[in-house]
Amino acid sequence: MKDGKTEAGHALTPDDAEVSSSGLQKELIQRGHVDIHTHQTVAKHLKQGADALKIRDYGKAIEEFQLVIQHNRESAEAHFHLGLAHFMIGAYEKAIDAYKMAVACEPSEAIVYLNLAATYRLLKRYDEAIDVYTRAIRFIPNHPELHSELGKVYTFQGKRREAVSAYKTAMRLKLQRVVNAPS
Repeated sequence: MKDGKTEAGHALTPDDAEVSSSGLQKELIQRGHVDIHTHQTVAKHLKQGADALKIRDYGKAIEEFQLVIQHNRESAEAHFHLGLAHFMIGAYEKAIDAYKMAVACEPSEAIVYLNLAATYRLLKRYDEAIDVYTRAIRFIPNHPELHSELGKVYTFQGKRREAVSAYKTAMRLKLQRVVNAPS
């Protein structure tokens, strides 16, 4: 179509525009129905996965969170909880992979970084834990727990000066929260 004409060279009429608009409207409505169904399915599996986590049925939780991810690969919540379920059964590498995906989907969630780094720390992969805390602090610089946990890892590595610096920052941030807290 060029200059308001069809490929056959005929000019578009108001009736053609109405049919085209009607078709587009039907397409958008159908797409909306699919989106609503997908959202409802994802919500159902997220809830079932969370319920399975609560009762420590980690296999069921993993299945449910994987179903969520099939429908929505960008669900930070599903990736995070999948990581938690894998962690609970000792599948640490799978937990790490899931936590990394959660970070990629939602880089401003401190709890994901904390769990990812804690998993590395558990595996004595201190350099990777430090890298995670350092990246997290770039996104969330005023989170005292990130600095405190970074200090712990430096302590494990015998890096006293770095540990003291991280702990001081954590303390300063905690004090700021207390001072700035409403009375």
